[in-house]
Amino acid sequence: MIPNALALVSLNPARQAAIQAISHVELSRERGARLPAMPYVRTFLRVLTGSGRLNATVARQIPGLHWVPKNRHSNLKQVEEALDTMIATGGEACPLPLNPDVQAELFPEVMHNRTHRRLHRGNITTTRQLRRESRDIDQQWRLRQNLIAQAETDLNFQSPETVTGWYTRWSDELDAGELEPAFWRWQTRFASLKELHWLRLGHEPLYAVLYEIPFIVRETPEPVRAAERWQVPNKLRHRIVTD
Repeated sequence: MIPNALALVSLNPARQAAIQAISHVELSRERGARLPAMPYVRTFLRVLTGSGRLNATVARQIPGLHWVPKNRHSNLKQVEEALDTMIATGGEACPLPLNPDVQAELFPEVMHNRTHRRLHRGNITTTRQLRRESRDIDQQWRLRQNLIAQAETDLNFQSPETVTGWYTRWSDELDAGELEPAFWRWQTRFASLKELHWLRLGHEPLYAVLYEIPFIVRETPEPVRAAERWQVPNKLRHRIVTD
């Protein structure tokens, strides 16, 4: 049965001839009529040119064929066979020596559908790639946030005497901008580090702030240092157990 898309009337005589050839051959086959060799191209040529055989004059009437007499690469019989296959498949096949120009002239909807499918596949591929990239970015962000949380947990168990070691460990893993929020929250727990607030207001880099802490620790009275050691969570738990 001829596809509905091929049943549309076309202003292109060659396209009309191809459509009529498909319809005629299929109806003849349904009636059980005996068909000649290469029935599609025979009918096509007869409808288009009045001749059932392909010759140089007839070949020039087929749009897109661009037939050159004395062609060294193919002959008219091969062109006939290729045309018969193309018309029989409704333009899906375009065997040599035919070129896509003939296919576009006789079956433009096939070329359109292929372009549409190619674009659709391209869109699907692009969408899948964007989704993969989005998942990768999300996974990297989650891993980064997990690392920041680990650094913050580690910081909670540091005193002013040990915080420079914490910075040394984590500065290779995380940027200063990722460490600063946790550090400044931690700093407010210790009275001896109150003066660091001025460095924060001055937008001093974190490494410069950490550089000052050992000097502050040395100048801090021992009773204050001892009290701040007990502010570290693991020290508090240890004291409760020993009591």
